[in-house]
Amino acid sequence: MAATVHAVLTIALRDLRQRVRDRSAIILAVVAPFALAYLFSVMLPGGSAAFHTSYAVVDLDGGPVARSLVNGPLAALKEAGVADVTAMADEAGARAKVEDGAMAAAIVIPAGFSDAVGAGRAAELKVIGGADATLAAGVARSVLKGFASGVESVQVSIATVLVSSGAAPDPALIARLSGEALAVPDPIILADDRTADRVASNMTFYAASMAVLFVFFAAQFGVTSLLAERRAGTLARMLAAPISPQTVLAGKVLVSIVLGVVSMGIVALGTSLLIGARWGDPVAVAALIVTTVLAASGIALLVVGFAKNEDQAGGLTAIVAMTLAVLGGSFFPMSQAPEGLAQLSLFTPHAWFLRGVNDLASGAGVEAVVSSLAVLTAIGLGSGGLGLLRARSVVLAR
Repeated sequence: MAATVHAVLTIALRDLRQRVRDRSAIILAVVAPFALAYLFSVMLPGGSAAFHTSYAVVDLDGGPVARSLVNGPLAALKEAGVADVTAMADEAGARAKVEDGAMAAAIVIPAGFSDAVGAGRAAELKVIGGADATLAAGVARSVLKGFASGVESVQVSIATVLVSSGAAPDPALIARLSGEALAVPDPIILADDRTADRVASNMTFYAASMAVLFVFFAAQFGVTSLLAERRAGTLARMLAAPISPQTVLAGKVLVSIVLGVVSMGIVALGTSLLIGARWGDPVAVAALIVTTVLAASGIALLVVGFAKNEDQAGGLTAIVAMTLAVLGGSFFPMSQAPEGLAQLSLFTPHAWFLRGVNDLASGAGVEAVVSSLAVLTAIGLGSGGLGLLRARSVVLAR
């Protein structure tokens, strides 16, 4: 037993020394995932990026309904950190601010707005949107439409009460009561428990997705060396020694696992320190990395079993890695994918690794990723078991 362990470690250490001197291995295992994680997070801001804009508000009315709009929905936007709301004296000045880009949009409340509302006449609110701020203008229109619907409901309620009591529906009274009613706080308060707080940040998502994508390229280096050594004749010399095929395979798989763990570990640590990725509990992250590497090594070993030489093995590994990455959500969150693709992704280690990273975003520990760890381990053992059989019969027996 001791001799077998020594042989496995000797084979693994020899291969690792070769890979350390191989610049292509370092680029694929460390440099590429780190660089792409940074580029993707900068170029493709996801839904976790906070929306913030700025509005100019011109209140030319000053009546009770106008004050309800300014002190109600518009003030709420400012308090929520969604928008900076700046009062301005005239429409021309607000329009100039929008045109030069200082403000995303301007909201103009015309003179006589409150009186028109009280009298039941058509009342106009104006939104001046910037050419490059369509989203901000759309948000402003939605807020104003919501306010208009609330005003209409209040008006109908007040008029109904006045008519039912036999009082004349005086427009001035309706306008005053409308303003007072709109100023009353809502009886129902919505608690905003954001799901974004329980998922990985944009930076973390792309760091994790690139790490799991490139771990397949790192893991292939160990097992593809079987084909290179068979071509060079060194594999036959090893098997001529008192070393079993299982020992050789174990040494090669160990190289794949070590390279994969080092690759993902460096990416996780580097993105945490240098670009602000937040991976979560270190113990849980380490468990996710080890089981993901186990899955990647098993799949790489299975792919090698169907290749005739190391070049073909590299090409097949690249095809499999990219296909699984697309299906597993390495390039876009599965929450944005069609339902069918989201279900299909559950057959990939990428999806389970990224799910685990998301589960750790809220500060949970290992218990939150038990299902991910179990599935990744099952993928690794299943594919690795088939890969060992294939590698022994197809590669070592030749």
